[in-house]
Amino acid sequence: MAKPMFFICSILLGILVFFNSCGNEKEDSNTPPTSTVEEFIAKDADFDGFRNWEVVAILDKALSAEGRAHTDAARTIWIKPPNTKRGTNGQYPIGTILIKEVKGGYGIVAMVKRGGSFNPAHNGWEWFQIDAASKITSRSASNTCNNCHSLVKNQDYAFSKN
Repeated sequence: MAKPMFFICSILLGILVFFNSCGNEKEDSNTPPTSTVEEFIAKDADFDGFRNWEVVAILDKALSAEGRAHTDAARTIWIKPPNTKRGTNGQYPIGTILIKEVKGGYGIVAMVKRGGSFNPAHNGWEWFQIDAASKITSRSASNTCNNCHSLVKNQDYAFSKN
């Protein structure tokens, strides 16, 4: 009689331990939430090593027929994270960074999909100038940037076609 009772108690104890462990799982505080990021605020470090990022395009003239997009000069465009594409909604994910280096003196400009409540009329994009050392020299929701990039709002404000 002792052996069957021991066997039954062992099974019941195992079932109790199993169900108890299911209800007490704790979320690791170092694990990012599984929901999408609501806002991304870029820092200098987010631009580090941009010349080693995925190249979206190397062009010898402006992207727009009007000669806009930071003069009609040669440029290279990088994207981070690599392989980032627009979603089914036609929008880049929050946290996307596009950097354009324009030859001939204009410099290095960037756009970051910040999201949140930032620049909502222009899909949450923030505009930057950065220096050759990947440091932010200015950031804004500039009307100048917004107005020009509004020409391609159907491409989520990015002249790049990826």
